[in-house]
Parts: sequence; C-alpha cells; structure tokens
Amino acid sequence: MTSARRTASSIRESMLTTATDSGLTLDVEQLAAVDALAQFGATVLRHAGDSERQPSGLYLWGTVGRGKTWLADAFFAAIAVEPKRRLHFHSFYRQLQRDLYRGDGPPPPGAIDTAIDELLDGVELLFFDEFHLHDAGDATLALRMLKELADRGVPLLATSNYAPAALLPDPMYHHLFARGTALIEDVFTVVPLGGDTDYRRMEQPDEVRSGFARGSWQVPGLKPRPEPEESTQLHSGGHTFIASRADRDELWFTFSELCESPTTAGDYLAWAEQWRRWVVEAVPRLTDCTPQARQRFLNLIDVLNDRGVETTFISHLSPEQVLEGGRAPTARGAAADREELGLGLDGLPIDVARTASRLALLRRIL
Repeated sequence: MTSARRTASSIRESMLTTATDSGLTLDVEQLAAVDALAQFGATVLRHAGDSERQPSGLYLWGTVGRGKTWLADAFFAAIAVEPKRRLHFHSFYRQLQRDLYRGDGPPPPGAIDTAIDELLDGVELLFFDEFHLHDAGDATLALRMLKELADRGVPLLATSNYAPAALLPDPMYHHLFARGTALIEDVFTVVPLGGDTDYRRMEQPDEVRSGFARGSWQVPGLKPRPEPEESTQLHSGGHTFIASRADRDELWFTFSELCESPTTAGDYLAWAEQWRRWVVEAVPRLTDCTPQARQRFLNLIDVLNDRGVETTFISHLSPEQVLEGGRAPTARGAAADREELGLGLDGLPIDVARTASRLALLRRIL
C-alpha cells in the first residue's frame, strides 16, 4: 500500500471511529463523502509545508441536515496537519471586517491584503463552514479570499447548501461571482452529498443532546420572566441594545430588541462567546417583521447553532408558523426584495430551509 493510500485509510478509519463512538451510522452518501475527504486529506498532508504546492480544495455541498458540518468536523479533527483553522462564514466576515476597520475612518490602501495575510498566516488548512453568498459585497470579499488561497496553494475545505454554480443566487448579482464559481469548479474537488434524510429532524434522547440542541422552543408562561430592574444595556458598534437580563448565567432578549434593532452577526458572535445560555422571547411570524429582522433571525440561528449555545425560544407560535411564508408579493415587490434583501417570493430569506432544519433540533414544550 502506498503512503498516500495509508494516509487516506487512516483518516477514513478515524472518521468512522468518531461516528461509532458518537452512536452514528453513516448512510451510503455520507460514506462516499468520507472517502472523498480522506483522499483530500492525503493530498493535503503530502504537500504540507511545500512552498510550490498547487491550489487544492474540497467543496462539500448538499441539502440541509445531511451531516456536512459533522463530516467536515470529523475530518478536521482526524487530519494531522498544523496549523489548521476552522471558521464559520459569519466568523470569517466578522474577523475580516474587524481587521479592516481597526482605526478611525475608512481602511487605508492595502488594508484588505494585510487582513487576508493575517488570516492566512502560516495556515496549512482552512475550513469554511456554511459557505453561502447573498450580498454583492460579501461575494467580492469571498472572491478575493478564494483567489488568494489559490495563489498561495493553501488547501480549503468548504461546506455549503449550494452547488458552486448556485452561489449568489440573486439574478441581479449572480454574475458578480462567476469567476469564483469557475475557480471552485476548476480547482476544488466538488462533492455533492446526496440523499433526502434531514438528520436534524430525527428525535434525539435528552441524554445525548448537546450545544444548541439542548435548547427548547416553548410557549410563554413556563419560564419566569426577568424583573424590570434586571434590564441591562449592551453596547456594540456604536449602538445600545437593551437585554431583559444579562447576568453571569444567561442572556435574555426580546425578539424585537434583538432582531428589529441594527444588530449584526458580529454582535451575536461576541455575545455567544460571553453567554452560553440564551433566551429569545416573543418570536413572531417572520413575515410580520421587517425584511431586515427576518434575515437577522436566520443569522442569529446560524451563530447560536455553530457556537453550541443552549437557547430557549419563547413564542405563542410553533417554529413552522414562525417560518411560514406569506402571500407572494407583486412582481415589482418581489424584484425589489430580491435586489435589496435577497428574499424569495414568499417574503422569506432564501436560506430559511436551513433555519427550519436547525430549529428542528430543539426540544418542544408547547
């Protein structure tokens, strides 16, 4: 057996052992993805530290709940290469923006190059979880990063709900990422994770729940509300937000204050580092909110799930009712929404299926 085959076999066995230890039985499509990841890992290790290495990557995509992040995390733990870096896409943009705007005023010339240099400094493997693009500005930064990765030969592992050609799906802006799509299709091994089973929707015993899945979706009145004197001001990005409670154990927000206010994914990331238990109260039907609040709610769920924050959601509505689409707007309204906010014809963000899948992880107390 060649060295590369031995390495791939070792990574594969490590991933399968992790699945067994976690009580998981991988399906046929997931096992095929394990094989592809193991082969990719052998390539990464063979060229680690090689200053003349060729660009490479693996792009794992498929529908929600198919286990893409679990597979990628198991691979990331199994591959013996250092330094390696894992970033959720929200975290990537947060760090890049933070590095760009360190001082007062606009970034100086070359600031983006400096920020990317620091992000990639010495990295032998980069992992982007939940690669998705709906904003032209984000797409520009992502394209810049992909080109830099390719130029440096830094291997990239990415997971996504979108095939490469479906990234930045808004027809108004889709062409802006055409070069990024071509780069992914030319340089990466593109692995579709087929199958129809959404594993997040399968019931889990309470004793095996962890992180976000330890949370619940419950009706009002079951959990005592904070007293008015517990209200606390949180300051971020030049804005002030009012939390109903922010003690050492728990962060409690109303949906209105959290999502109708100008919060960002960066705010959620920072707060998730400080508070490991959240309560989000009075969650309404999303189509009754502003379009901006709808997208913030989806970003919030992304962050809380990725950071493993135990979260209680309180609402008179079920998750299905909260995420239920509205009547299709007029053609003019739909076009305006897609152009400005990335919404679908039902008035909801087009990534709502991912949110529905993640909310299915929660215990329901209705």
